[in-house]
Amino acid sequence: MIEGLPSDVDVPGEMLLAGYFVAVPERPTVAGLPRTERLTSASDCLIGRFPDDGCWFGTAQEALAACLPLQLPVDARLYALLVPSEHVGGFVADIRAAETDEPVLLAHLNGQKPGKAAREVAEGGHKLGWEVLGYDCGLLHTWLCNDLYEEGRLHLGVDTDERGLLPDRQAALRVAAWANTRGDTKPVTWFPGALIEWDTPIESGLGPVTTEAPAPSAQQPWWGRIF
Repeated sequence: MIEGLPSDVDVPGEMLLAGYFVAVPERPTVAGLPRTERLTSASDCLIGRFPDDGCWFGTAQEALAACLPLQLPVDARLYALLVPSEHVGGFVADIRAAETDEPVLLAHLNGQKPGKAAREVAEGGHKLGWEVLGYDCGLLHTWLCNDLYEEGRLHLGVDTDERGLLPDRQAALRVAAWANTRGDTKPVTWFPGALIEWDTPIESGLGPVTTEAPAPSAQQPWWGRIF
């Protein structure tokens, strides 16, 4: 039974689940992006999403089931995006202003109590890190695709890890606040988000890969220590 995250996922409290997605980390070849072999993001701009770009799922089971008939690369993985509750309002406002069809994102983010959705995140995932995102016309953009990376390093003293992610919530908050003061990015409300990954190959038409849920942790999950 998929119930909650293990105790090593140290994501701060008051978080809401935006949704699940399946993606493949990429090696960026564009100047101005972090040099990494496995760039990982919830953004539609920088990595391959499955089954299609912009495809969000309400549960881990739905995401895995949608991938069964596909020919997925072997490094495709399941991810979840968590958003601090105080930044959900701007995210939802931009979705509504775009008048796009986002039933999963709106169902999870609009009017849901903090912690309720976070407790539904699957057992066995681990926190990757933080990024800064913004929603515009059906696409979830990242600060990295808005030419902010080099300036962020120079002016804010922040840097990303081997996945192209920020190390903690405070760094993401600083980048989001800074990006929101600028007039040279996508017209979005920038917000911080935490990525969770399940490092288990996904069963698909590519081959007989087993995707069994890991055994529940014996320790108290991170949300149990927060809520």
